[in-house]
Amino acid sequence: MKQGFLGGTFDPPHLGHLMLAQEALEQYSLEKVYFVPSRNPPHKNNTKISDFCHRLRMLELAIQGNRSFQVADLESRDFPSYTVDMLERISSINFKPCFIIGMDSLREMHTWREPLRILELADVVVGTRPDSDSSLVDQEFLKKVSLFSFPGVWISSSDLRKRVQEGRNISYLVPESVESYIRNGGLYGTEKGY
Repeated sequence: MKQGFLGGTFDPPHLGHLMLAQEALEQYSLEKVYFVPSRNPPHKNNTKISDFCHRLRMLELAIQGNRSFQVADLESRDFPSYTVDMLERISSINFKPCFIIGMDSLREMHTWREPLRILELADVVVGTRPDSDSSLVDQEFLKKVSLFSFPGVWISSSDLRKRVQEGRNISYLVPESVESYIRNGGLYGTEKGY
């Protein structure tokens, strides 16, 4: 059986991540989807991100109850988190992972480290929403990936952080357990128990 891997900062994890993973699980008959939180995301150098322990715990809470989902700590503790390095570690002659991304990530893939190597190491599957536009994607990449549609809603972690900072509600955008963790931990500049 194939295994799926969905990487990201997950700051915080939200329902869009879960929908993307669930749809990939079903459409590609995956045995499991592993959520891989990035320890040291190189593309977030100018952005303050939550400590890894918080992001890991929120992921664990978000996937609770789904036996097909699992959190996997696969990133280096000491070096920048590059997708290609993680895939090099888990791929083998007998194992080619299914790497799950959204269309927004595919559009940015040309900026990633060794994007063509990523496409060799894994079967890259790309979730597209009804409003997705693939015309902005490098055509060489588009030929080497598999597209699938999912009933995603537009949610971004940066927007969620901003909402929390502004004291706005994030119900129905993240699992209730994640919302409670954010509130009780005072994450994203909010008062504890807001």
